[in-house]
Amino acid sequence: MTLLLALLLAAPPPPAAKPAKAAAPAPSFEKVAADANAAREANRLEEAARLYRRAVALKPAWQEGWWYLGTLYYEQDQYPQCRDAFRKFVALEARMAPAWAMLGLCEFQTREFGRALERLEKATALGLPSGQPLTSVAQYHHALLLTRAENFERALLVLTLMARQSGAASPEVVALAGIASLRKAIFPHELAEADRELALRLGRAVITAAERKQAEARGQFEEVTAAYPKTPNVHYVFGAFLLSSEPDLGVAEFRKELEISPEHLPALVSLSMEYLKRGEPANARPFAERAAKLAPGNFAARAAYGRALVENDELAPGIAELEMAVRLAPDSPQVRIALASAYAKAGRKEEAARERAEFARLRKLLDSAETQK
Repeated sequence: MTLLLALLLAAPPPPAAKPAKAAAPAPSFEKVAADANAAREANRLEEAARLYRRAVALKPAWQEGWWYLGTLYYEQDQYPQCRDAFRKFVALEARMAPAWAMLGLCEFQTREFGRALERLEKATALGLPSGQPLTSVAQYHHALLLTRAENFERALLVLTLMARQSGAASPEVVALAGIASLRKAIFPHELAEADRELALRLGRAVITAAERKQAEARGQFEEVTAAYPKTPNVHYVFGAFLLSSEPDLGVAEFRKELEISPEHLPALVSLSMEYLKRGEPANARPFAERAAKLAPGNFAARAAYGRALVENDELAPGIAELEMAVRLAPDSPQVRIALASAYAKAGRKEEAARERAEFARLRKLLDSAETQK
């Protein structure tokens, strides 16, 4: 963290997208700002913070001053003040991903976890620069907060990205990957000592797979499942790893998971989707039905059940399930196209055309967002 702040303090804030033209600053402001910059460059942090406070009081729209003031507060562990400075900054310039990331990191330290997650989501959506220390710190905290919020799949996606970008995942990333894989909505320091070895071993297998070392990862997964054959989530994670290359073995692991945890929602949904992919809706139906009854507010479960019903020629209840899935996740293009296909199968041409158009719109938005990253 010291390296990160040293880099932040040494560098100017990222350029604003369209900086507003300001009137020539008063000499008193110029003098205070110059003194603040000089104190910062000389590593006189307390003096620099005092001078930046004076400067932004003279010129509240000075973005650079708020940036440096926020980073100075962060360096000195003054997180409420850091938070307030970056709130001022993003109010002036809302399109700068690093500023949202810093605000999220400050709010993480003030234990405003819901807000911190929102800020880090915003930073991710705007696009953090790759290969920067701030980006790695923000990604890790994003994964921490996603795990705490029980969004385990997205947390693992963030950690996978980190592993691939770094080439050598840190022990902290490995441990968090294990915690998310075990579906524990906790921070690493809250992990029970009895679970620590399992989390590290499972996390190492997950990260090895993320690094595309398939043979090594498989060996690690086999060792973990042999050592912890009755522990919830272990067989599911191994099954998810196997599904793309050895689907029959992946299905077998999912079934083992359900023997241990009959209400394991991801295993139920994954099994139903795999059987749908194989063109076996009769096999998909019971797993999808169990998932939908277990989690009626989960769009993936309702979508899987809807698809299974439609493909079993139970059109009316299948369409009702897919319509509910759309209400639960209106921005999901996959659910939209599934509903369009169901409408078409039922001869409801206008509704099918409407859903296909919405699918195309959402797909275009997603493609555009990916291009801008």
